[in-house]
Amino acid sequence: MQLKDFMYYPDLGCRLVRMRTYEWRGRKSSADQQTMVNNVWFVIGAVNLFYQNLGLAIDLCLADTQEMQLSTYIAYVSENCGVLGLTFVGASYFWMLLHYRNDIESILDKLQQLYSQQSQLYRIEHFYEKSTRLMKYATIFFLFACAYYNTLPVFYLIYDLHVESQSVRYKTQSNTWYPWHLLDTQNSTLSFVASYLCQALSSLTGVASIMASQFLLCFFTTQMQLHFDALVNRFNNLDARQPKANEQLEAMIAYHCHLLHIANDINRIFNFMFLSTFATSTVAICLMGFAMVMIDLAAAFKYSMGLLLFLIFTILICYNGTQFTTFSEKLMPAAFYNNWYEGDRNYRRMILFVIMRSSESRVLRTYKFTPVSMATYMAMLKFSYQLFTFFRAMIK
Repeated sequence: MQLKDFMYYPDLGCRLVRMRTYEWRGRKSSADQQTMVNNVWFVIGAVNLFYQNLGLAIDLCLADTQEMQLSTYIAYVSENCGVLGLTFVGASYFWMLLHYRNDIESILDKLQQLYSQQSQLYRIEHFYEKSTRLMKYATIFFLFACAYYNTLPVFYLIYDLHVESQSVRYKTQSNTWYPWHLLDTQNSTLSFVASYLCQALSSLTGVASIMASQFLLCFFTTQMQLHFDALVNRFNNLDARQPKANEQLEAMIAYHCHLLHIANDINRIFNFMFLSTFATSTVAICLMGFAMVMIDLAAAFKYSMGLLLFLIFTILICYNGTQFTTFSEKLMPAAFYNNWYEGDRNYRRMILFVIMRSSESRVLRTYKFTPVSMATYMAMLKFSYQLFTFFRAMIK
C-alpha cells in the first residue's frame, strides 16, 4: 500500500473544486492536467464563493429594519449571518488550500520519505481503513448537504406553482444581493435563475473546499498516528542489552525529531483553518438554531442542514486533533517501561532525553492558544447554547 492511496478523498475534494491535485516526488502518476474548462470553472466558482460573502453583507446593510419588529429583525440577521458564516468558512478553506500549496506538498514529500524509509510501519492497513471509512461517510454527508441545500428552492417553487393560488414567490438559497437586482426586480424569473445558479456554484465550491481541507487534515493526522504507533512499537521491541541498542536508539530519536518538525509544520498550515472554524462555528450554530426556531417550518428544514454541517466538520477537526494527541502520548510510557536500566550510561542518558521530551503532550493548537480537541468542541457547543438563550431572552 502506497502513500498516494491515502490521498484518494483529498484528491476528490480538489477535483470537485477543479483545483490541481497535490504533487510530490513519491507520486508516480502525474496530476490531472488542468483543461480550459476546469480553469474557467475554478475561476467562476472562486469568484462566486468570495462574492457571496460580500452579497450577504450588502443585503444586511440594505434591509429596511425600521418596519421590522425586534423578533423579525433578529431572525433576519440570524438567517443571513448563519449563511454568511458557512460561506466565510468555505472561502477561508479555499484560500488556505491555495496559499499553503507549496507547504502542503513539502510535507507530503517528507511523509513520502518517511514512508519509504521506515520498514516497521506494521499497521498500515488498519490506519488506511480507519481514515478511509471516516472520509467516505463524511463525503456522503457533505455531498448530500450540498444537494439538499440547492434543491430546496426548486421544491418551494414547484409547491407555489401547483398549490398556492397567489403569485409565485421566487426564493433562492440565501438573501444574497447581486448587481442585477438594480436592473430587474428580485421576484422575476430571470433574476431567480441567475441568482440560483450563482449560489449553487458557490455552495459546491465552498463544500468541496471544506471537504478537501478536512480530508487533508485527516490524512496528515492519520500519517502522524501511523508513525507514532510505529515508534511506540519500536520502543516496545528495543532491548537495551543488545550490542547495537545505542545505534537503534539514536535512529529512533532522530525519527522522533523528524516527526515533531512535521507536526509543527502541519499545525502552522492549519492554524487559520482552526481559527476560522472555531470562531465562526460558535456563532453560526447559535444563529442557525435561532433561525430554525424563529422563522418558519421551511427555514427549519433549510437551516437544519447548515446546522448539521457546522457540527459535523467542527467535530471532525476536533476528533482528528484528539486522535493525534492520544497517539503521541503513548510514546512516553513505551520509553519509560523499556529495560533502560540494563543499558550503559549513554543509553540511559538518551532514553531519559526521550522520556522528558515526550512527557509533554503534542497538541494541535489554534495559533498556540486553543487546543484542537473534543474538550474544545464541547466548550464551543456550551457557549453557542448560551448565546442562543441570550437571543431568546431578548425577544421575550
